[in-house]
Amino acid sequence: MVSFDVQSLFTCLPVEDCISIVSRKLKENDMPIEYADLLKHCLTSGYMLWNNQFYKQVDGVAMGSPVSPVVADIFMEDFEETALRTSPITPRFYKRYVDDTFTILPSDKVSIFLHHLNSINSKIQFTMELEANKSLAFLDVLVIRNPNNTLSHTVYRKHTHTDRYLNGESHHHPTQLATVGKSLFQRARGICDERHLETELQHVKQVLRDNKLRVPRPHRSERVKPATVERVPAVLPFMKGVTDKIGFILKRASIKTFFKPPKTISQFLPSVKCHIPLQDAGVYKLDCDCGLSYIGQTKRSIKTRVKEHIADLKHRRYTKSAICEHSLDTASHYIRFDKPQILAKEHRFQPRMIREAIEIKKHPNFNREDGWQLPPAWDPIINIIKSKTKHNSPQIKDSIST
Repeated sequence: MVSFDVQSLFTCLPVEDCISIVSRKLKENDMPIEYADLLKHCLTSGYMLWNNQFYKQVDGVAMGSPVSPVVADIFMEDFEETALRTSPITPRFYKRYVDDTFTILPSDKVSIFLHHLNSINSKIQFTMELEANKSLAFLDVLVIRNPNNTLSHTVYRKHTHTDRYLNGESHHHPTQLATVGKSLFQRARGICDERHLETELQHVKQVLRDNKLRVPRPHRSERVKPATVERVPAVLPFMKGVTDKIGFILKRASIKTFFKPPKTISQFLPSVKCHIPLQDAGVYKLDCDCGLSYIGQTKRSIKTRVKEHIADLKHRRYTKSAICEHSLDTASHYIRFDKPQILAKEHRFQPRMIREAIEIKKHPNFNREDGWQLPPAWDPIINIIKSKTKHNSPQIKDSIST
């Protein structure tokens, strides 16, 4: 038994080959060829952002794109048809799931078949895993070779698996805690054969006890439930002793209740993914080579607002734009549109206007007097911040935004 696995399938898919395969299959099945043009646009217009620099994806498909799994399946289906048709060896058994295959071959032909797979397309390369101790893992199934050359199967767990699941004393609704045991029992019955089923069920029961979870009761015969009127279900946050009692009341009215678990720590933390620069609303600053700056705010993306400033300067709209008026004053003014600075990201109107007024007070600027004006009570603290900023104190902290 051998398992052949593709190295990094999604990021190594040859885009041109995928498009040609899809085009050929569209023609063979009398489907509109325009689908191939749309697919080409999706696969050849991918860009990546890293360290505020954009890169074009030359080969491979994006991991998060909805079309990527479909293209990968179509390519691998065509690939294996070619591989099995042209192979010098015919496997006794061959099954594939996406990029992972389970194959039965003569032991002296394994390396020949691997070399054949890797020779079909230089960008699609396979690794292999041979059976050990007469067993081989395929997905979450452990396939075992019996002495009489028959195969048996049971649940496969990695060596790093710790058997840790949702703790039975955690603050979750009882139905959610019961689902853990039900799913483990269902997986055991779906994967294990008769020889290994009882051993797996005993293991699952012990794991549930270790995690302080209830062991599911044996299956009872399906009873016919009385017909009920379909109603819109209720979704409630789980609070023991409160919303669970509300759920019982709603159940009497034939209203299903679904309970949401509390937020996890990761849900409270911000995303670590890169964001496109200047895509947020907020307060920004554009510097001029003369030493003055323009402070502005926008409810749209800052990038869009900067483009509007450039258009105002291009069309000399000095009555509309303070930047245009300042730039046309003398020839020595040069606005640094290439280096806009984000002072604050804020979508709410009032905090954004207050922050703009604060930044106008803090920086030497050529803004017009058409924004919000801060009362004189703000002057002392703004003067303190300006003096600390001027001396480049490392202890300075802008507490005004808070």
